[in-house]
Parts: sequence; structure tokens; C-alpha cells
Amino acid sequence: MSIHHTVFIIGATSGIGASLAHHIHAQGKTVIATGRRQDRLSTLASSHPGLQTSCFDFSDISILLSNLSALTAKYPAISFFKFSDAKTPSPEAIAKEVTTNITAPMIVCKSLVPFFLKQEKPCSFILVGGGLAHIPLPLFPVYCPTKAALHSLSVSLRAQLSGTNVTVTVVNPPWVKTDIDAEFKDRLVEILGGPGKCPPQMPLEEFVEETMKQLDSFGDDRKPKKEFGVGQFPVMVVETWRKAFGPFLEQFHVDG
Repeated sequence: MSIHHTVFIIGATSGIGASLAHHIHAQGKTVIATGRRQDRLSTLASSHPGLQTSCFDFSDISILLSNLSALTAKYPAISFFKFSDAKTPSPEAIAKEVTTNITAPMIVCKSLVPFFLKQEKPCSFILVGGGLAHIPLPLFPVYCPTKAALHSLSVSLRAQLSGTNVTVTVVNPPWVKTDIDAEFKDRLVEILGGPGKCPPQMPLEEFVEETMKQLDSFGDDRKPKKEFGVGQFPVMVVETWRKAFGPFLEQFHVDG
């Protein structure tokens, strides 16, 4: 994060996105917070002087490109964060979650890559994945596949942008304690075999502090990390995936 001065956060009205907006704003950076709920954006802006907001729904593909064009015209350099937590009780909700979690990120990346490549400074896509991209839970039969698709997108995008000023980092969170997950907690504990077998939820503040620390560190090549996990399970998943599939990426000359 130390190399970026203007940060664009999608889904900043609650949970992880709102907490990161608070922490990044506290570092003195320009924060552009977006989300669907204007009341929460207004509350966020009033408690963080100088924080900029823009209210629109990233699942509405028809206006996505025009909104992005307006934002990039207003703010000359941004770092991109993607945060979303939709659940799927209906066919309409399934379509909306797929759009929010993978279709919209694909379109956003396609739109912003040319803009980023023109910048004479480092730019980054920072995507939020998760261990459930690789270890799906039956309780989340739509969420997990979208995160798997997002991880695949990150590998392809990173390989295409290799050698440029644009990097791609995936943050893999653990089970974080947020209001969004509260309604699923009891069911998830039951599926995992009871309280004694269920991993504890990580406090939101602890997750954000560790994420900020990781984003400010670099890999062995002195570049932002390709991906990292926060917490025991995501760290294990990232390391296992890299160890298992890294040789295949090298075989196909994919710097992903």
C-alpha cells in the first residue's frame, strides 16, 4: 500500500470494505468508497473528512462502464479493491451474485487495464478471494464457484500483465466476524461438527491489520505478492495450491 496514494474500494459500506476504508484513510491516502447504500456512504464520509464516495451498484452492468469512466476521469490514479458478500436464496439472487463476484470484476479489469498501463507509476488490482475458492462448502454452492473463477481470473490477468507497471494481488481471508456472516454462523458450525470442531472467527480488526501489513510487504522479487492468506486455513490453502500447480504454470510459461 505504501506505493499507492489514491485507493478505490468497491463495497465499502460494511464489513471488510468499510474497515479497510477507515484504515487506508487513516494513512492519509485519498480514498474513493463505493457501494449500493447512500446512507452508509454518507455516514462513512461524515466520519472521515476528505473521503470521497460514489453510490452505484456494480452488479448493474448497463451503467458499469460509464460509472468507471467518470471515476477514472475524476481520479487520475487508483488502486482497485474488490469486496462482495452476496447470498443466494433465489434464482435472481444467484444471477446477481455471479454478476457481482465475477462478471463485474472481469469487466472492471478489462476497462481499467488500458488506463493503468498509461500511468507512469505502479498500479495494482487487489482482489479478495478466499480458501473456499479451492475447498468448496455445500452451504455456499454459488459463492464458492465464483471465488474459484475469480482466482482463475487473477492468474490469467497477472500473466498477461507480467513485465508491466500493473500487478495483481489476491487477498484470501479466513472466516471473518462480520454482520454479513452472522446469519450463517449457526448453520456453518453445525455442518463442521459443532463448536469444538469449528474454527473461530477472526475479529474484523485483526484481519484488516494483518491484511494491511501483508499489502505493505513484498515478495522475493521485490514486487507486491501474487497472493497471500490471512489466518491458518487460507495460508495453508495458498501454499498448497502454489506448491501443487506452480510447476504446471512454469511448464506453460505462465507467470501467474
